[in-house]
Amino acid sequence: MNRTRIPGAVLATIAAIALTSCTVNPLLPSVAPSSTPSQPSTTAAVQPIAAADMLNAPVPSLCGHPAGTLTKGSLDAPGANTGGSQIAGLKDGDWQQLSFHAWQEADGQQYAALVMDCNQGGVGWPPHVVFYAAGPTVLGEVNVAKVVGNGRQSVHALQPVTDGIRLSLTNTYQNGEDGCCGTADVIADFTWNGSKATGTQVQRLTERASAKEAFFAALKGDRATIMKLYNIDGLNEALDFKKLIYISDPNKWSQDFSCESASTDQLFDGQDRKYDRVCHFAPKNAYLAAFVAMGHTGFGQWQAAGIQFTTTD
Repeated sequence: MNRTRIPGAVLATIAAIALTSCTVNPLLPSVAPSSTPSQPSTTAAVQPIAAADMLNAPVPSLCGHPAGTLTKGSLDAPGANTGGSQIAGLKDGDWQQLSFHAWQEADGQQYAALVMDCNQGGVGWPPHVVFYAAGPTVLGEVNVAKVVGNGRQSVHALQPVTDGIRLSLTNTYQNGEDGCCGTADVIADFTWNGSKATGTQVQRLTERASAKEAFFAALKGDRATIMKLYNIDGLNEALDFKKLIYISDPNKWSQDFSCESASTDQLFDGQDRKYDRVCHFAPKNAYLAAFVAMGHTGFGQWQAAGIQFTTTD
């Protein structure tokens, strides 16, 4: 039988083709066959709650008015001259920074907090913090006064906290205060815990710390501290106090003292002397009393506007 000789070059080509067909190219990705075709996700992303959504959001009953829906941030109560509610700071234009905060929880759910003012046709009532879910849908609300005390509070600053907001609030009443002006500054947290809106007071700022420092600085004749704590109205009184007081030993004075509204005080007369509170100090065993006038100058800030003493026998 005759055999045909296959050239060596052809045999080498056939061997290369066979080897290639049995070897996986390491530069190409290995794709496993899929028995189930991929399906597009059917879960729609929940959109964040925007500040603009609040302008026409629903609100619960506030200041005794029926629940309703805001129109451009306000809701009039039924009837003439019966007041209503509006987003706090709406007229000033800074409400998006001071009255609104939105956030997303770990489960992807969207929430928001909104500070609302309300009244019944006269003076303003304490504000409320209203909580929302996506929609927006009302979850609940907190009356600020039930957390920090009565007043006509306004928001000085807003910071986010877990599940809510931290508010720095001005104009909370102290003892003897009412009407237009409260002098306590309060920091409080307002949160939604998944089932209830709650509030917690974090810090209460009054004149007491500054008044105590101002009194004992004058008693000791501490000029540097006096210059820092007293304004022009009370500066000379403070600088002369140590020389005039009958008992100048700080150890003979009680660390306990009381403060009251300046509206009940007649001690610090004088042209244009302005102060909001008066703190009363007494020695431990003597018929003597000292008084420090305190003026509120900013959030958590006070200056002494005068210091005097009198015998009480």
